[in-house]
Amino acid sequence: MAIKDLNKSPSPPPTADTISDTSSTNQPQQPQQQQPVKHSIKDETIFEHILPKTADLETEQEFVYHWNIPDWKALETKTKSPAFQVGGFSWRILLFPKGNNQGEFVSVYLEVADPSEQGLADNWHACAQFSLVISHPQDPTIYYNADHRFSQEEIDWGFTRFHDVKLLSQQVKDGKGPYLVNNQTTISVFVRLIKDETGVLWHNFVNYDSKKETGYVGMKNQGATCYMNSLLQSLYCTNLFRKAVYQIPTENDEPTNSVALALQRCFYNLQYEESPIGTTELTKSFGWDSVEAFMQHDVQEFNRVLQDNLEIKMKGTPADGAISNLFEGKMKSYVKCINVDYESSRVEDFYDIQLNVKGCKNLYDSFEEYVAMETLEGENKYQAEGYGFQDANKGVIFESFPPVLHLQLKRFEYDFMRDTMVKINDRHEFPEEINLDKFVSKDADRKDPYDYVLHGVLVHSGDLHSGHYFALIRTEKEGKWLRFDDDRVTPVTSKEVFEENFGDDTQTSPGGNNFSLLNNGVMRSNNSRLMKRFTNAYMLVYIQKSKLNSVLAPVVESDIPDHLKRRITEERAAIEKKKRDKEEMHLYVNVAVITDETFKNRQEFDLATFDDRALQATPGVDIFKVLKNDTVATFKEKLADHYKFEEDKIRLWSVIYRTNETVRIDQPITATEELDTLEKLRENSCASLQFNGYAKLYLEHVNPPVDPVEIESDDLLIFLKYFDVQQQRLRGLGHMFVKSDEKVGDIIPRLVKRSGLPQDSSIDLYEEVKPSMIDKMNNKQTFHASEIQHGDIICFQVAVPDEKAKELHALKKHATVKDHYKSILNRVLVVLKNKIDKRDGKEIKLVLDRHAGYTQIVQQLGEQLDVDWTKIRLTSVHAVTQQPKDVIPFRSQLQLNQMIPGMARIHDYAHAVHLEDVIPLPVLFYEILEVSMADLESRKSLQVTLLGPGGLREESTMTVFVPTIGTVADIILAIDHKKSKLDFSKPQNLRLFEILDGKISKEFTLDQPIDNVGDKRISTLYIEHVPEDELDMDMDNDRLIQVVHYNKDPSRLHSVPFRFVVKKNEPFNETKERLQKRLGYGNKEWQKVKFSVIKNINALEPETTPLDKDDLILRDIRISHDDALGLEHVDKSMD
Repeated sequence: MAIKDLNKSPSPPPTADTISDTSSTNQPQQPQQQQPVKHSIKDETIFEHILPKTADLETEQEFVYHWNIPDWKALETKTKSPAFQVGGFSWRILLFPKGNNQGEFVSVYLEVADPSEQGLADNWHACAQFSLVISHPQDPTIYYNADHRFSQEEIDWGFTRFHDVKLLSQQVKDGKGPYLVNNQTTISVFVRLIKDETGVLWHNFVNYDSKKETGYVGMKNQGATCYMNSLLQSLYCTNLFRKAVYQIPTENDEPTNSVALALQRCFYNLQYEESPIGTTELTKSFGWDSVEAFMQHDVQEFNRVLQDNLEIKMKGTPADGAISNLFEGKMKSYVKCINVDYESSRVEDFYDIQLNVKGCKNLYDSFEEYVAMETLEGENKYQAEGYGFQDANKGVIFESFPPVLHLQLKRFEYDFMRDTMVKINDRHEFPEEINLDKFVSKDADRKDPYDYVLHGVLVHSGDLHSGHYFALIRTEKEGKWLRFDDDRVTPVTSKEVFEENFGDDTQTSPGGNNFSLLNNGVMRSNNSRLMKRFTNAYMLVYIQKSKLNSVLAPVVESDIPDHLKRRITEERAAIEKKKRDKEEMHLYVNVAVITDETFKNRQEFDLATFDDRALQATPGVDIFKVLKNDTVATFKEKLADHYKFEEDKIRLWSVIYRTNETVRIDQPITATEELDTLEKLRENSCASLQFNGYAKLYLEHVNPPVDPVEIESDDLLIFLKYFDVQQQRLRGLGHMFVKSDEKVGDIIPRLVKRSGLPQDSSIDLYEEVKPSMIDKMNNKQTFHASEIQHGDIICFQVAVPDEKAKELHALKKHATVKDHYKSILNRVLVVLKNKIDKRDGKEIKLVLDRHAGYTQIVQQLGEQLDVDWTKIRLTSVHAVTQQPKDVIPFRSQLQLNQMIPGMARIHDYAHAVHLEDVIPLPVLFYEILEVSMADLESRKSLQVTLLGPGGLREESTMTVFVPTIGTVADIILAIDHKKSKLDFSKPQNLRLFEILDGKISKEFTLDQPIDNVGDKRISTLYIEHVPEDELDMDMDNDRLIQVVHYNKDPSRLHSVPFRFVVKKNEPFNETKERLQKRLGYGNKEWQKVKFSVIKNINALEPETTPLDKDDLILRDIRISHDDALGLEHVDKSMD
């Protein structure tokens, strides 16, 4: 029985029971209050006093039950009242007269009586408001109220500390009581059953299933992604958008670097998963793999980045134009003269509309303000071409609205008085349906009326610096409203969609809850008000009525690309298998079987390598999953059947890790040991018992009619490897039995025969002791004297004369198997990354010798890249940031392990199953130069970025080599003009400047010495053509300023700053047009840029002054040398 303790303080009596008093006769006499009205517990009217109704909750039934207790002292420690019926349920009062789990207070609860005996289904529930009262007939003043959802998990609810046991039969100081008179009392319960409109009223969500209850699943919050989750759910429920996303060809993409594929997978999982889905793949595809990256963006920016990526991917595909067809509208900005026939206008595309909240009562008011005309007159007259300064009307009118209309409510604004950003929590109402015809141009297409129906409300709860986002969406044309709150989806009422998200209102909202007579009623009202204060809509999604059926048409199986379904199905099957394997791990053991075939082509040490921690083994090792309680004998039968061997022609040997960490065959498994379990075998053959690793066996086999050797005490089983000097390769030649007193040289004839060498071949033998110890064997010693034992590995080769060995070494070849193993021991897998083009540059993985020098490294790299290796320059990597650090000097005596400090030990590589397993992978950066590294020694290299004539975003980066003694003009001459669109015919019209921390730090003239250029490693050099308006600027009236880019924080600049001419008397809207052209931004992207003047850009916390008036004159604003015009927008380099 789940008994819940609400621990509420006693509620006030239904009416006042005190009389006000005046302490001084000199003061005006206060009117005397009426004596309190005493209500009997039997009086029906007391119900409303004790348990007032809640305006927005519908009552199904009310009932009062009185339990008269004639003999209090005779009650058991746990007592139940007779059952009574309310709303089809049988109820009881549950009483602990001496307290429940404590002895100081009476405990009283309301419970649903014996649900199983009532035949209630497992998912039954009843929502009830109730008040428990202990009283004598004329004084019902001790009562407690509660709201609760009674269910199978919580069949009772009430109050553990209801009333002090000792005070029941006493009259307390306030005149109340006694309640126990003549050992008798009455406990009453007032029950009001409430209609559960949404199905989740007062739900605790402990065992809540979003998919089962709503048909939708939520999304896990990565830490700062709830705004992203709310938008993704809105886009997912815009079914036509989802279909368009599915049409993008992504067969050859990877989800971590393809936004389109990651979004397809996200939508597919939302459609078919049963529990909340993750979004890590999607965020990684943006390059946003940290919480900080998310905190630098908001929902509007995220939507823009997402749609930009998708539009690029959709070009030339069946989905081309889908984004614009759904979300793109058109608006016209105009200036129309009043007294002359002149109008200046431009039509721009928009994907969302930003509407003011402050000063606007509702959405209609916001639209009215958006299109309101401004009259330019007096000092603000408009300069019309050919007409001079004229009175004019300036404004915006819509040419068309899209089928899906995204409205951004400006809940966050700059407060000039406080000099900071603030959240606007003002009440702002939005309707369920809205007609926008009046805001559309008379000449616009009016084929369909611009009637819109609300589809989604994106909500922010909190303040400027913190908060939570969720979405309210009506997923179907006539469907219910659902709340998508990260990992949970729940039905909601209309009030929760509209009234609760309009924002704060100084007046009490009509129909609001009145809890003044309930316990803690004031607190409940304050909580409600508090939620209103900070919880409100910041984005609205409307769908055009005439397009509802097409936009919300169901997404069916055939809409989903086959490759996506197949890919995810295979991944899920693999995950399920892995899950099953993990669940069954305690029942099974993995047995690794080595055969002579295992090491036939192995070039490394040992017969095989195992990683018991990761359950990995080298190729050629056969792995069997077997019940751990199976015996070795049973498994032997299975092996014979698997390999199609006769069982009497095979023998199993145990495999162990020796103290020198080599893997070797140990002893043949005896008949007695074959009765042991495979689990015991695993324990004996694992490197550590903490790892649930492999049980390891060697399978010895002979072909009929030969029988396995009867092993005597002096027999030794050894393994053979032949090193082919000509081919520079090892070849595994199986096993051989030798006698311990046999001389090493005696087996040479057998080795020659087995390897197919001429009979007169001179043979050298080596013992493979461990990776760092390959010892040449003495042919005259016995195997016993050579300390050979079962499982040892002997390598042999044709003896190489000294002169031949010198020739081989000159050719970088190995003369002995010892040399071969030494090269294997020093192998390292290195990642080489393009230093210039880090995003799209080719990444190469090379197996190199850790002692390799500069030349050897670049020769191998040049061969992979198919470039002249003499023109490759290497740069080391920073250990923390993993970014390029120092250029490595050519002909350096540094070896690879010195170029990359912290490289893994030789031991780690020697015992790795795969070189990729040794982490972290060592990294070097490379760049391909225009000249050879030898020539470079007499020159200075500079990395220069050229800014194209089509806008500052047309960038191309190249490295130039110039004389160490020269001028800046030599840099211009050194550039390959064919690789740039810049006009080099007039070098005097080119500008070379240096950028440091997003600001212009230096500008150079052509005659400046070159040794001053590029002297700071963290700065970047740029070359641009000086714009025409700067070449022709009016030096007396115009001014040259610096323009910088930032996103939210003006101390953290990004992108390329530039010089810009500010013209006298030029309205800011025309200045912005020139800025847009200079940057090469499209209309959609430009619409999202905000403008400000940044004071002292070198300060730690620069101050900003927003520029939001199109008619201001930028030339008239004081912008000093240390100030800049700031463009606030997202850093495109993060896309």
